[in-house]
Amino acid sequence: MKRITIIGGGASGTLLAVNLLKNAGDDALEVDLVERKTRVGRGVAFGTMQPSHLLNVPAGRMGAFPDEVDHFHTWLTDRGHTFDSHDFVPRRLFGEYLRDVFDKETTALKPNVRLNLVDDEAVDMSVNGESAEVMLRSGEILPSHKVVLAFGNFNPPHPSVADLTFIDSPSYFQDPWGSDLYESIAPDDTIFIVGTGLSMIDVALHLHKTGHAGKISAISTRGQLPAVHKLGYTYPPFYEEIKDMRRITDILKAVRRHAKKANEAGSNWRAVIDSLRPATQQIWLDLPLAEKKYFMQHLSRYWNVARHRMPAEASEVLDEMRSRGTLEILRGRLRSIDESNTRFDITYTTDGVEKHASANILVNCIGSQANFAKIDSTFVQNLTERKHIRNDDLSLGIAASPDGRVLDKMGEFSNVVYTLGTALKGTLWETTAIPEIRTQAKQLAIKLLAN
Repeated sequence: MKRITIIGGGASGTLLAVNLLKNAGDDALEVDLVERKTRVGRGVAFGTMQPSHLLNVPAGRMGAFPDEVDHFHTWLTDRGHTFDSHDFVPRRLFGEYLRDVFDKETTALKPNVRLNLVDDEAVDMSVNGESAEVMLRSGEILPSHKVVLAFGNFNPPHPSVADLTFIDSPSYFQDPWGSDLYESIAPDDTIFIVGTGLSMIDVALHLHKTGHAGKISAISTRGQLPAVHKLGYTYPPFYEEIKDMRRITDILKAVRRHAKKANEAGSNWRAVIDSLRPATQQIWLDLPLAEKKYFMQHLSRYWNVARHRMPAEASEVLDEMRSRGTLEILRGRLRSIDESNTRFDITYTTDGVEKHASANILVNCIGSQANFAKIDSTFVQNLTERKHIRNDDLSLGIAASPDGRVLDKMGEFSNVVYTLGTALKGTLWETTAIPEIRTQAKQLAIKLLAN
């Protein structure tokens, strides 16, 4: 019997489990999915119950399977929802959808297939030759032929200031997704958010929906919000033109040239970015390490603004909040955060000019910690100490091959330990959204079953 253990039951772990069950042949197979039962299918991204937290991909493109991209929209329609395929729907519905897909697959198992939903937490792992053992907090040990690290997202790193005493404050929230955040905010509290990306938008939208009266400030180095989706535009692929380019500035010039052509032809720059999506991973793989580092230092924030966009309805709410003065977007670098008398005193600089702000509540929306050497997890720390995993060259995730084989302690790609999704960001760059994760999940399932 082949035994496969999946650590993590968020979107990537759930989709991998589903694909293993769907593609299982006639050989005996046992799959252990280690995750708290209430979190399967949801993870961090889709665990929110707030109706104001929307997907940033239209429903018609969020299907769980690469050959059925409209599967989610069909599921919505079958349940009486009236969303159009172009609508951005609440993320909680996608979490319900993934759990339903999982439940349906697990209730129709072949006689030779067994799935164990392990309501526990992995804390350690040993790898010996062609097998592994996963140790759980309860003391149970799972013998495994293959182990897949389906980590998903971790809490953000703390803000980069010298004195971190403030992190012990009950009014500082490192997890912007936790329900205790909203339960702790008084209606007139002033709120300071570190980060101006999609997580910040989620927080702001919920506070707007609940009628929050206090002022909200959000800061990032450039003070840029995600671009706004504008659907209905297309642009022909031009990967062949840039596939041999090995300088990121040359690729940037080509993209800008095509963006100009798109606008002149009545299309839109967003369609140019979207036309690159099928080739983004290969472009990244072909870049020299020095060019990747240059991109991360100088251009990645602009890519994130253009690539990870927000729905128009979210933008309209933010515009209203900014016009009324209840939300301000700040540009600058944090210098210090001090807490005294239940308030945070924040110092930041903009163009070298020192500025100050104060708030009752401090919310961290920097984004998931990607440096595995700094992740606050017993399991991750033990894996790192045993050299079962290591950072990739950019500290964006785990060092691994494009098909998910983790680099082992001997410096070789493992045939036992694999990963997918967010942990592959340093390897593939474009690997955090459902369209990429669903493809990886299917391909990895077939690989694991074939080996």
